[in-house]
Amino acid sequence: MSLDRRSLLAAAAALPLAGRVSAPTADSLRQLADPARPDTVMGFGVIARDGAGRPVLEQAHGSGRLTIDGALQARPFALDTPMRIASITKLVAMTGLMTLVEQGRLSLDDDAGALAGFPLRHPAHPDVRVTPAMLASHTSGLRNGPSYPVPLGRPLSGAFVPGGRHYDDGAWFSPAAEPPGFFAYADVNFAVLAQIAERVSGERFDRFLKRTVLDPAGLDAGLNWSGVSDPVRARASAACRPVDGRWEPQVDGEVAPAPAIRVTTPSEAPGLTADDYVPGDNGFVFSPQGGLRASVADLDRLARSYAGHADAPQIVSRRTVEQMSAPLWTYDPVSPNGHTDRGLLQSYGLSVHIPTGRAGDDFFGPGSANWRGHFGQAYGLQSGLFWNILDGRTFAYMISGTPRDAEGLSGARSAASPWEEVILDAALAAWAGRA
Repeated sequence: MSLDRRSLLAAAAALPLAGRVSAPTADSLRQLADPARPDTVMGFGVIARDGAGRPVLEQAHGSGRLTIDGALQARPFALDTPMRIASITKLVAMTGLMTLVEQGRLSLDDDAGALAGFPLRHPAHPDVRVTPAMLASHTSGLRNGPSYPVPLGRPLSGAFVPGGRHYDDGAWFSPAAEPPGFFAYADVNFAVLAQIAERVSGERFDRFLKRTVLDPAGLDAGLNWSGVSDPVRARASAACRPVDGRWEPQVDGEVAPAPAIRVTTPSEAPGLTADDYVPGDNGFVFSPQGGLRASVADLDRLARSYAGHADAPQIVSRRTVEQMSAPLWTYDPVSPNGHTDRGLLQSYGLSVHIPTGRAGDDFFGPGSANWRGHFGQAYGLQSGLFWNILDGRTFAYMISGTPRDAEGLSGARSAASPWEEVILDAALAAWAGRA
């Protein structure tokens, strides 16, 4: 199942949607997950809506994988198949944190270290205060260190305080030439934000997010399966990659019955569980950077909320959504001020990806700069949740497994993967058909 970049792009371009002329049919998108082809995904689902909230594209094809009674089984992928959605979790996590901002219990300009319970200063820039806004916009000067993620039973502070068990010789901080203010995407920012939320609210972050976002949105979803019912767990799919010609689970190959919660434990105490956790000790425990388990239908519901559809739940105020969606950092090609990942990330708000429409992030073609949202990619999964700030259109999708070679691959016209571009182009064609 290994192909070079040229072959992958050619294969994606050969699909019927490559013409970008007519609205896609079920058959044309189905080829994206055709098991007879070595260059396609394991399964996927997509929902695109017009500004009035009416679906213009609702399809799911291919398969998911889950171990049942000791055997790995393939099952049809569906719009209600829950998976680990990866970095879209950051957007949802920040939405929860913004409820504390709305209540006046937290300021985005506060000292993040004081809120998290330990000194947080860049060793090369000790006079620069790191704030929650900087954490949420990946401009904090933090990086994922070699000990990532700090496991349950060990404090997060040990990664940032000299002499700490996970200090890693300061590797959790950027090089001196990339001070706070320089953009570099790093999961650790959201571990610190989750710890802040725990210390301010007094709740474990999984329960905090359930109370502030997931329950108000009407979702049977949760961080690391926390609070997710058995019927939903039974529909789950692992995120997969091909191994020796077979799709093999990379995460969630097996899902334990409720109320089990998946946590990373230390080698000296493998029997620790979420019940042993003390809120405010380690924001990594419930994976606020990528561990939300949710379905395409769940992502669609959240996208409609961010877009402000009249029949969608309002989790935070429209003013708050606008605040999250405003750029806090934008790439300057003349004086480079961040790492863009092949042009994928060129502007960012409060955990909101802001396409600029430049080469690389013009995912939606003309008008790309009117879209807001977030991508996710991990363990073979790819996902996206976006809304249009001008006309209210929404777009949500998940891919359950991609070829290993897909990581870091750009499509024909943007830094999104070739397979994501096929799904994007299907949505664009569907919207054009309604125009």
